[in-house]
Amino acid sequence: MKKNILFLCVLVSLFGNNCMNSAEDVTGSEQNNVSYSTQVQPIFSSRCTSCHGTNGGLNLSSYSSLMNSVGNSYGTTLVVAGDADASGLVDKIEANPQFGSRMPQGGTLTGDQIQTIKAWINEGALDN
Repeated sequence: MKKNILFLCVLVSLFGNNCMNSAEDVTGSEQNNVSYSTQVQPIFSSRCTSCHGTNGGLNLSSYSSLMNSVGNSYGTTLVVAGDADASGLVDKIEANPQFGSRMPQGGTLTGDQIQTIKAWINEGALDN
């Protein structure tokens, strides 16, 4: 009988730990997992800065340049931290922008690239 109780306690202990670890993984690991410097800036550098680098109102050559950019002539905020759908930058890289033509000119970003930028904005648009 003691062996059965001990066995049952071990099973409950193992099962309980697995449930707790799973809950932690689901709730805690999704926040702030997109890095501006290693994931977002490389997209801008390879696809955007030839036109939106050092010249003009929108400068995507660095985090500080982006966040200090004048923006666009359509009266929208470029990056609304925590709300990609309200960000003018996202509007311009997705199909059928509200104003003007889709960017980058002569091509489009991949779906993964767009999702990376949106996730970064939704996570707070941090300089990380």
